[in-house]
Amino acid sequence: MSAIDEFISRINYLNIDKNKRGIYNKLKDSVIFKNTRGNPDIFLLSLVMGLKYGKPKKITNSGNLFRINELGNDVWIPLSIGFAKLNDVTVFETKEGARMALKICEEYANVGIDILNDYMKKPTEFTVNLIEELLKK
Repeated sequence: MSAIDEFISRINYLNIDKNKRGIYNKLKDSVIFKNTRGNPDIFLLSLVMGLKYGKPKKITNSGNLFRINELGNDVWIPLSIGFAKLNDVTVFETKEGARMALKICEEYANVGIDILNDYMKKPTEFTVNLIEELLKK
């Protein structure tokens, strides 16, 4: 088992700002996310939106969002994004590197969840507007 696999197996949760838990709950309960994994998929979408439109924002009041093993093989999505943002290949196989990569992703998702919340103000147009935004250059 590599250092990174061992580290991932020991991480229990990905975190969010506790003040934003209500946004996650609102999205999770919406019809848009009805047939999804819930918080893991919302986190990944928040991460993407934060990457596209925001700067990472430190989490000041940390709270658990979901167990990292709920991502399954998709755990490599935030890890890959985090490693790319670290811009240092030497951290790829270290526990500390994985910890830093995931923290970066939590900070981008911390911005992205607010963007998704804005899209939810018009739930009937959510999917169309989201796709249009993600396809913009």
